[in-house]
Amino acid sequence: MIRNIAYLLTIIALTTGYAFKFMHKAGAGLILITALIAMIILLIEYIIRQAKTNFFSRKTLIGTLGIIYVLGVLFKLLHYKGADIMFVTSISGLSIVFLEYAYRSKKSIYAILPLLFAITLVFILFKILHWPKPPYILYGSYFAFSALVPLLLLKKGLQLKPTHNKLSNHFLIIGSLSFTLLIFEIINKGTQMGTIDWIPLSNIMIIVMLLFAALVLTITKTLQIQQLKEKFKNDFQILNCLKGIYLIILVLFVLIKA
Repeated sequence: MIRNIAYLLTIIALTTGYAFKFMHKAGAGLILITALIAMIILLIEYIIRQAKTNFFSRKTLIGTLGIIYVLGVLFKLLHYKGADIMFVTSISGLSIVFLEYAYRSKKSIYAILPLLFAITLVFILFKILHWPKPPYILYGSYFAFSALVPLLLLKKGLQLKPTHNKLSNHFLIIGSLSFTLLIFEIINKGTQMGTIDWIPLSNIMIIVMLLFAALVLTITKTLQIQQLKEKFKNDFQILNCLKGIYLIILVLFVLIKA
């Protein structure tokens, strides 16, 4: 219970910091730093919890890479030395984790999602470190990922409707949120390119950020359904994977200029 409250408060603090940042309000930096530190503490608690059963496990590795990643973002925000090496270490490691998961899930259509995001993550590293990169691969892999997520989850939600109504509703909500996110990200890209001027860019960024936070919280709630873990192992694993992906992107918002 305490862990869930701490997790919720951290996401709220992070989204509040972003809202302040994109609205150019005072205190955004302090709120974001506090949220990132809280996230690091939660990741440490996660590693300690997982280490009780098996210290050298995939989960402890992912938790460790998560800490290094969040520290890299925090160091970048504070202009401390060492941020770049943290990004190289954590993003390279996380990309390998996603590739390994895609390989393990190769018999499932879901395998395409971690594969696409692993490619995206590599080129996000190139972008952060200002290395030469073909931008069409970064944006192509990411938008392919963003389009497939709602397609696969909405399809799954409809399949579950006749037999598992509660679970179906959760999948349909997550699919609808991810589809809405896709629409606003297309609008976001069009606004940045100057082809769309319907909404101020700062407002779009706030909406996109809130959708990411809503997806993280909704997926977290869905993962707590015992029926999902027991009867739908592949779906449980992909939702866990998506939660991690959306958290990675949500933290990355710290580096986006207001």
